[in-house]
Parts: sequence; C-alpha cells; structure tokens
Amino acid sequence: MQILADENIPFVQEAFGTLGTVRTRPGRQITRADLASTDVLLVRSVTPVNAALLEGTPVRFVGSATIGTDHVDLDYLAQRGIAFAHAPGSNAESVVEYVLAALYVLARRHDRPLRGQTVGIVGCGNIGGRLAQRVPALGAAVLCCDPPKAEQAEREGRPHAYRPLAEVLAAADVVTVHVPFTRTGPHPTYHLLNAETLRQMPAQAWLLNTSRGAVVDNPALRAAREAGHLGGVVLDVWEGEPEPDVALLRRVDLATPHIAGYSYDGKVAGTRMLYDAVTAHFGLEASWTAEAELAAGLEDRLALTPPAADRPEGDPEVDWMHALIRQMYDIEADDARMRSLADQPAGDRAATFTALRKHYPRRRTFALHTLPGAAVPPAYRTAVAEGLRVRLV
Repeated sequence: MQILADENIPFVQEAFGTLGTVRTRPGRQITRADLASTDVLLVRSVTPVNAALLEGTPVRFVGSATIGTDHVDLDYLAQRGIAFAHAPGSNAESVVEYVLAALYVLARRHDRPLRGQTVGIVGCGNIGGRLAQRVPALGAAVLCCDPPKAEQAEREGRPHAYRPLAEVLAAADVVTVHVPFTRTGPHPTYHLLNAETLRQMPAQAWLLNTSRGAVVDNPALRAAREAGHLGGVVLDVWEGEPEPDVALLRRVDLATPHIAGYSYDGKVAGTRMLYDAVTAHFGLEASWTAEAELAAGLEDRLALTPPAADRPEGDPEVDWMHALIRQMYDIEADDARMRSLADQPAGDRAATFTALRKHYPRRRTFALHTLPGAAVPPAYRTAVAEGLRVRLV
C-alpha cells in the first residue's frame, strides 16, 4: 500500500509503516502530482481535499486527523467511491484545557473572578459539550447554544436547555465558540459572529474562538476592539491562516497559532483513530498501538506543586488556579511565541505561523498530573478535581 501523509501527523511512519510505504509532505504543499501512485491520503486541516487535488489519482481512502471536515469535499469523495475517516473527539480534551487555561489568564489580567460569571458556549458537540460539564465546577453558570441539537430534541419531543444565539450573546459574561465551519445549510457558521452579533455582547464580555477563523469576522472584531468593545479576546484561529491580521493580533489578549487541540495525547489519539479506520476498511491486521507511544511519554507526568500566593491584591482563587494550570500548560508562552510574528516582514509570517505549529512543544493532558489532596484548599477542591480533572492523591 502506498500512503502519503501530512508530515505533522505524529507517529505516522511508526503506525502506517506497518501497512505499506509511507511518504510525508508538508500539508500545505501536497499536490495532485504527489498522489500519482497513492492509495491512502492522510491529512490535517491545512490540506483542501477536493476534485482539484484528487481527480485522476488512484487514491482510495482519505483520512483527516482532525475533528473538523470543512477542508474535505465529502460529496466528491462519495461520488468517487473514496472512503473517508476523520478523528472526531480526538483533541476535545486538549481544546477544553486550552479554554480553561485562557479563562484564568483573562481572570487574572482583568481582576475578574470566574466564580459567579456566566459562560456562553456556542456549539455543544465533542468540545463544547465537555466544556459545559466542566465549567460549573469552576463556580460559573453555563448557557448553551446549539440550534441543530435544539431542533433535533424538539423533533423527538425531548426537553432541552439550548438557547438562541442572540440570548446567549446578550446574557453571557464569556462566549466561547466551538462550531464546525459551514457556509451553507440551515445554520451556516461563516461569520457567525460579525459586526451585528458582536454588538449584542456586553461591552466587557470576553470572546474566545478555537473553532475556525472565519466563524468570527476578523475585520469586524478588529473594529470592535479599536472602538473599545469587548473586555477580552482570545483567538487560536484566524481568517487568512497562515497569515493572520497583524493589527488584530496586537489587539487580542491571547493569540496562538491554531494549536488549541495540539496536546500530545490528542494528536496521538487522532493517529490511532485513522490507523484503526484504515486497517478496518482494507481488512488488514492491526499491529501498532497508540498505548505504547503514550506510555513512552509518561516522563511528562508531573507531580504538581501547590501554588503560593504571589499577589496580595489579586483574587486568591484566580491566582491559585492560574498558577496550578501554568505548571501543566503555559498558554502565555504560546502567546509570546505567536506575537513574535507581528514584528516580522510580511513575507515571513506565513512560514513562522506554520513553523510554530510544526515545532509545537509537547503538552500533556491535565488528567495525567497529580496533586496532594491535602494541599488543596477545600474551597478549590471541586474546581481542581472536577473542573481541571487533576488527580488528587
């Protein structure tokens, strides 16, 4: 079997090398010519998979090591009889942990505790649904918006708590977006948050986008920030990737290069899901296991140190939780690396953005970390154990 893969898929040689010959290419540089003798194509979100790429090639299977599928023309694959698999849920925990880390950075910078706030979650699938389960443990209320899920519940006669977008935007202190990217259909998400919908948010509300860049109208968001609207903004995804709007980058609180889902555990899980799909589709014997790769990296498991107060004037819980999270994931370091892009010549920014993703440091899931339970203040125990899912020992 001839396999071509995005070079950023972890362990692709180790896993798929058991099934055939594996070649790798940068995802943005994969062309039709590369597929002239390819049976299986494995991509991430940066490779558009459509007729322009596949027509006239022998590709029989396409796999995407991602949750989203907006970069894949699924109708074309179906018409051609090309099998497809992706990795829904593989990096959901990673994105949830990114959002939690970002929330405590915002809370610390703006001297605003999370406890007592209302978090609006737009899109309640693999990621948003998990986030909705975790946020209440931090002392915040949740409002969920997911029109497709609401309509399904109503068709089936089931009660639900999903609220309309306008209601969530108006009522939430924090809005975090976790929708697939679509331009058509009953609920398109292209520029879901635009000049009009951004105005519906309270002036000091926080906005986080980890879904796709074009779900938020970037020029409209930049204009809102320039006008002093919105108290905090976190962007992991950008219109025009890998060349984000530098003026917008300078006006957000946290800027990262589309790495919210880039935990080591999530990426390995994505590879495992594609490997299982390929072996099942072609009736091949599976001989590679992700468990071995995950176990080999357990030196990253940390025994966390109980934080000490470092700001007499700050909110004690916010500072304590921020310091604890930073031992597991320093999102501000990601932000600092991303900001270096703004000072580079325009022609170098795309390469820098791509390199930041390719050489992303290894980040492990919070659930691998331990903390002495006796060292956790009783008032924070639920937030640590159920919100962060750190293991108390």
